[in-house]
Amino acid sequence: MPYVKVALDVPLPTLFDYSFDAETENARDLAGRRVVVPFGRRDLVGLVLATTDSTGVDPARVKPLRNVLRDVPPLLPRWLDLMRFCASYYQYPLGAAALSALPAGLKSAKPIDPLLTERLVWHGAVPEFGKRDHVKAALVARLAEAADSPAPLYGCDLAGASPKALAYVAAWQTEGHVVSPHGVLPPEVPPDAALPPGNPPPAAPLKPGDAPALNAEQAAALAPITAALDGAGTYRAHLLHGVTGSGKTEVYLCAAAAALQRGRQVLMLVPEINLTPRLMQWVRQRFPASTIVALHSELNESERLHGWLLAHTGQADIVLGTRLAVLASMPRLGLIVVDEEHDPSFKQQEGMRYSARDLAVFRAHHENVPIVLGSATPSLETYAHAESGRYQKLALTRRAVQNSVLPQVRLIDLNTTPLEHGVSAPVRDALQKRLDAGEQSLVFLNRRGFAPVLSCAGCGWVSACTRCTSYLVLHRHGHANKLHSDGMVSSGHLVCHHCGLDAPVPERCPVCGNLDIRAYGQGTQRLESRLGEAFPAARILRIDRDSTAKKGAAERLFGQAHGADVDILVGTQMLAKGHDFKRLTLVAALNVDAALFSADFRAGERLFAQLMQVAGRAGRTEKPGEVLIQTRNGGHPLFQALMDHDYDRFARSLLKERVQAGLPPAAFQAMLRAEAKTLAGALDFLRSAAAEGEDAAGITIYDPVPMTVTRLMNVERAQLMVESASRPALQAFLTGWSAWLYANAQRSVRWHLEVDPLEI
Repeated sequence: MPYVKVALDVPLPTLFDYSFDAETENARDLAGRRVVVPFGRRDLVGLVLATTDSTGVDPARVKPLRNVLRDVPPLLPRWLDLMRFCASYYQYPLGAAALSALPAGLKSAKPIDPLLTERLVWHGAVPEFGKRDHVKAALVARLAEAADSPAPLYGCDLAGASPKALAYVAAWQTEGHVVSPHGVLPPEVPPDAALPPGNPPPAAPLKPGDAPALNAEQAAALAPITAALDGAGTYRAHLLHGVTGSGKTEVYLCAAAAALQRGRQVLMLVPEINLTPRLMQWVRQRFPASTIVALHSELNESERLHGWLLAHTGQADIVLGTRLAVLASMPRLGLIVVDEEHDPSFKQQEGMRYSARDLAVFRAHHENVPIVLGSATPSLETYAHAESGRYQKLALTRRAVQNSVLPQVRLIDLNTTPLEHGVSAPVRDALQKRLDAGEQSLVFLNRRGFAPVLSCAGCGWVSACTRCTSYLVLHRHGHANKLHSDGMVSSGHLVCHHCGLDAPVPERCPVCGNLDIRAYGQGTQRLESRLGEAFPAARILRIDRDSTAKKGAAERLFGQAHGADVDILVGTQMLAKGHDFKRLTLVAALNVDAALFSADFRAGERLFAQLMQVAGRAGRTEKPGEVLIQTRNGGHPLFQALMDHDYDRFARSLLKERVQAGLPPAAFQAMLRAEAKTLAGALDFLRSAAAEGEDAAGITIYDPVPMTVTRLMNVERAQLMVESASRPALQAFLTGWSAWLYANAQRSVRWHLEVDPLEI
């Protein structure tokens, strides 16, 4: 009897055997298919990874498949290999890895409407419908609009209009009003094969004037990327190291055009959701005849399903998204672009803790396609690969706009310059100068909220979270709050940025009853308020996670920021990268010193990248830019390199220090974290795990310690670090160690293993 090995979304590091009827099912056709199987007392949707003639369990106990789902093409072997690598490298159950990469709609036994991925064209007379039938009217209008547009229209583009939308369209297909001129692409398209007749052709070549002329550096950077696209495609990792404003996006778009002209799909990754709308706008303008989909966590489940299906069936030409997009199924993949590759947002911090950048490199290598990693401040790991020759370094050393130069960086010495509400006089003067000139400014403070903490002046009480080892941050309700001149607060609410606890501001001290409760420190809300008082005529806009929390808010606010109706931008790292503010000539960075003394060895690298990126927002057109940084540590090498815009000097110095200290990228790490009701319980589990691996050759296991935020949501947390100078040695150790952890799991302790951790 033949069997299939099925991956299920359960926290067990194993596949499950099920039997099937060989007379009704073709074994070769089952690989990559979704199936419905019995599991305990319920039915689950799983993924067939292999077929076999034998099983390691008693055949009498093997249950048969309930159903084979054939509503979408099977997942390709290349995609299944990607999932196997994820599970193996990140020490995560294969079933959980594979199923979590799929949209929710594919984890349900409910059939997928095939019309979702059909291309639709209006054909014939308008069908009759009543005056009050607004859904049909809207569908007809959308179909008519698409008939005059070069961009294709698919069933999924209409599905959101109404639950009955696809039924109406299907009826119109039967009546001949709507036709599907192109079928779905076969899921397996050989890399060197021409597209089959009757399927969507490659995107049309760019016409003269569609793209701005590249300068000499951009053309030189583009040449090796397009060379790798020729023929059957060739894997090559390229580091596009360009200063801010050097035109990296234009190189991406030209490389994408070359891939589309060869009939291939393009995957473009950005680190944050707020960067996708503007990049999507540029991509749509450049490729109006192409199908472009977005994949990120702010999409609802149906939107994500629709985009994923278009990518999986080969209909989508360009997939643009955040880290989860790296797991999309793309049968015609020909080019991968990772913008701002240094950004820590590419690292997933829940479930399977993968690095989208590293997975993108593996995927490019496995599928034999080129990859472009772009940044003005590359991660040290990527920079080291470029220095060693493993990655090809492509340099853009000057700004793309003619007569635009890098901004002048000046330090404001806080040892001799007093602050007024966190802002120095030179910064206030510079802001006034830009207001008088009709130019835009950006004040950068990487701390949201109104104030980091409340405290009682009488007994020293502080606003601590009752569920976490952290402070509650004061937030304002719109503009209704009042801050007295002495710092006393009359209203607002307190929020924990770790667990989300929301509490009212106490009227008096909960400990001693004192009315003198004051706000200490400064967040973006308080800064916005103070700048409003200092510059009452200025139009001030704050952009941070709070102001962009609602769906669509980020796109709306960034649209305002790029327009002409904002004088001063106030915000966090959301403003630091990927944005081209035409009128912005001044950047002021406040409260930057804390990172210099962090226990995290990556803090300096992140601070330099953050400051260099935010500084790069200034002076991107012909008007010169200026950057002011308030600091008490102006002699630090980080600031000296920043003033010279010399990333290479800073990176080589850091690399030398890391090699001497035996830290990444000169070493490889994994972190085992444990959670329990008591800290002692978490530490005891970690000590047992450390004892199990203490004799491993070439492996260093450090003592378990409490995490920085030891208590989170009333759960105590601890961690231990595992380190090796050899990646293969570390992986070999983790494979055996992970098996021991699963076998010795305790109900009272939850644990997870993170490979290549970024948060220490």
